[in-house]
Amino acid sequence: SPSYQLRRLWLEPDEFSAYYGGFANEGLWPLCHLVDVRPQFRSEDCAAYQSVNDRLTAAIDQELRTGDAPVFIQDYHLALVAPRLRDRRPAARTALFWHIPWPYPDRLRICPWRREILAGLLANDLLAFQVQRDRRNFLLAAEDELSAEIEADGASVRFNGHSTTVISVPIGVDYDRIQDILTDSALEIEQQRLADRFQLKADFVGLGVDRLDYTKGIPERLEALDRVFTRRPDLRGRLTFVQIGVPSRSDLASYSAIESEIDQKVADLNARHSVPGLAPPVYFHKAALNLRELVALYRLAHFCIVSSLHDGMNLVAKEFVAARADEDGVLLLSALAGAAQELHEALIINPYDVDGFADTIERALQMAPDDRRARMRAMRRVVAGRNVFSWASDILEGLESLWTKPLQYATRAPEDAPV
Repeated sequence: SPSYQLRRLWLEPDEFSAYYGGFANEGLWPLCHLVDVRPQFRSEDCAAYQSVNDRLTAAIDQELRTGDAPVFIQDYHLALVAPRLRDRRPAARTALFWHIPWPYPDRLRICPWRREILAGLLANDLLAFQVQRDRRNFLLAAEDELSAEIEADGASVRFNGHSTTVISVPIGVDYDRIQDILTDSALEIEQQRLADRFQLKADFVGLGVDRLDYTKGIPERLEALDRVFTRRPDLRGRLTFVQIGVPSRSDLASYSAIESEIDQKVADLNARHSVPGLAPPVYFHKAALNLRELVALYRLAHFCIVSSLHDGMNLVAKEFVAARADEDGVLLLSALAGAAQELHEALIINPYDVDGFADTIERALQMAPDDRRARMRAMRRVVAGRNVFSWASDILEGLESLWTKPLQYATRAPEDAPV
């Protein structure tokens, strides 16, 4: 079977806290997500970020067997690796995928080190974003902050004598693996186990699967559910919403605060709308599940909610669709998630509009079977056609094509394509 070598780089706790918790996740993360959390940028955190990027660059340099080897760099934690690697290995070929949104230029100005981040990213040969929106924002920032030269076709940027191709390539899920789980005879047993565990006795089951992160719109989701139960008391005991919440970065104040807020909202909602002896309105499971368990839950759910306040993509939406080989189930998807630019047949919601959100939940509960099937069938074609392996291949083959042949995919979407 295919294998690869893993090399770990050990960081001291204080260094990791400043690099990862501080600059990356108290600074860059809220900077890039349009949510009501103030980015915090501290000089000592930036110094740790620079130091860790230096150390990772040195480790990559030690592993490279040839001077022009391709290097695939992942995400906002490693924005400064490419220029440092280019100093050591001028012929190295680098691609970086930025998984999260890219902010518009006025918001980017919050970051004191924005020019260093931009210049670091433009040291890559290929730079990829999830969707065209983020790619456009980056090009505007590069021109505005660095006076970088944007080629007429918008395909590449020239800065400091180097050319960077900038594209959008939406990430996918492991579609085939999910199909394998669906054909496993043990899945039905897993569904029954989870139905018993989560007390799924109601006529309708809703589902949310998220890290406990302030960008995911979980409080807004609970407010919409509260509105539904208030409007429709007949649904009390007939609808259970299962919220899978995976604790994340709990040592940061903004994350512990959102976790406490969700705990309180679930308790209040259940206190208001529970009916003795009947299914609870919300079952909150605060732990991760493995993929097999998630697929079983996706199949048990009548609808799935992704209510991100801002998201680069959100793969829960695509996993839910991939799991619905029965072509049933309804996806409620935030217009502010990157996935909404691909999955047009989802019921698109504005998580800030509580009444509209509640209306859409009711619509999902009442949707006719033929409508559910038509929507799910169309979304499954999209998800099956762009899995995680085709995403990686597009980037790596795109990097190779910069030297061997013209770029094989468009940098601008056709007029009739989702953007």
